[in-house]
Amino acid sequence: MSAAPSTIPNYRQTLRRALPDRLFQPSARSLWWVPFHLAVIVGGYVFLSRWFQPWLAPLVALAIGHSFACLGFLAHDVSHGGAFRNRTARDLFTLAAFSPLWIGPLLWRKWHNAEHHNNTQIEGVDPDHLFTIEHYKHNPVLRFLYRLSPLARNLVVFGSFTFRMTQQTIRMLIAYVRDPATPVREKSRMLAETVGQAAFWIGLSLTLGGTVFVWGYVVPLLVANTVVISYIATNHFLNPLADERDVLASSLSVSLPKWLGWLDAMHHYFGAHVAHHLFPAAPPHHAREIERKVAELYPDRFYTMPLFTALRLLWQTPWVYEDGVNLVDPHRGERHPTLGHGLERQIEPTVGRSVESKS
Repeated sequence: MSAAPSTIPNYRQTLRRALPDRLFQPSARSLWWVPFHLAVIVGGYVFLSRWFQPWLAPLVALAIGHSFACLGFLAHDVSHGGAFRNRTARDLFTLAAFSPLWIGPLLWRKWHNAEHHNNTQIEGVDPDHLFTIEHYKHNPVLRFLYRLSPLARNLVVFGSFTFRMTQQTIRMLIAYVRDPATPVREKSRMLAETVGQAAFWIGLSLTLGGTVFVWGYVVPLLVANTVVISYIATNHFLNPLADERDVLASSLSVSLPKWLGWLDAMHHYFGAHVAHHLFPAAPPHHAREIERKVAELYPDRFYTMPLFTALRLLWQTPWVYEDGVNLVDPHRGERHPTLGHGLERQIEPTVGRSVESKS
């Protein structure tokens, strides 16, 4: 599974000493993207409500959905303290920026900041890790999926990218509300935040007409889910189940091809996921610089690859852990290794653990 605790380097301590302090100071630089995305969304709504053209509606929906996703990436970083440290200010910003995706700040802090970051890829604890063989045995939907042909299964699984983030949000909300350990006040607040966010966007778009509701909110929400999940699926789904302290084993960073490189800043460097898990509160625009130092100090442990390579590997591998280091198609018995345990050799045999290469 993961490396023995005694052999896991203290990545954070070593890197913190090797990197300048400026990389870890809060920076509001990313907030300059907010007016741009608001302009895209407002402009899209005005166009759809006043000058609707069927042939342009999909492009407008794509632009609005992309801006929804970008605001979500920004909310993610602000919630960790990358822009400012004040908790109230972070919560208010997160409430607004995450609102198209119905993710309230309290829910996000409990689910993502606390549970996911403190237990990354720990079996049965991290709420975001892939299914295990035990899940498969007790989940009729999974058993049905793996009886389909690999092509049909992948079409269903990748098609679910259009709603998977919303689905996981609702699942986590229900889990916390049903958990007796969650204080009643927190349950009420999480429900109020989520219902309020959903009501705002559904109410606003419906008020402007059915066309705006469909092309200005429903379709953009599907687009936003797809953009966000395309990153999230590559962050950890090719990695082994591991000890959270072994950040470089439990996370993967991805890069965009050169022709899409301009989107890296707009996506707030979400693909630099190893840097994010090492230093969640570091401003995102420093993530690539942090990762260059990670690659320099830990070339045999750091994993990075092009986003589309990672998505191709996700298409080629099943999504069920047989054990901590192997993925398995339980119905066909086909096994695939994870990163660090042989998967990287399928991409670039001569590079070792750094697989930033072909795209």
